[in-house]
Amino acid sequence: MIIELIRADITSLKIDAIVNPRPTGGDVGTATVSSGGNVLCKFVITAVVPRPGEEDEERKLRDAMWAALHRAEELAVATVAFPAMAGAATRVVVRAALDFRAHARSLQRVVFCAFNEEIHREFGRVLQELDAP
Repeated sequence: MIIELIRADITSLKIDAIVNPRPTGGDVGTATVSSGGNVLCKFVITAVVPRPGEEDEERKLRDAMWAALHRAEELAVATVAFPAMAGAATRVVVRAALDFRAHARSLQRVVFCAFNEEIHREFGRVLQELDAP
């Protein structure tokens, strides 16, 4: 499974599925699926992520990432895109994607999509650091 980073609007990508992280006070760490609707993807996977500062935030964010990746596998998609997250979340989501590689079957490519240059640079640095051989 290839993990890559691009700078673009995630809704402009022609990709199998995009992930919409949705913070809520509810059942964190789950993911649901809907059709792509008016965007170019086939599916939108909504991952329930913790609110910033929530108790056990890193574990809950990792669980949400894994739930989204498992949904992508259940859909048998080859590509999935996540919005690149800033701050402490960057390291958590990159590590989760790297750890998921061993479980990927249909999933060939995970794309992190950064909308602005600052997040793109930070995400790229963390991805290079954690994915170094």
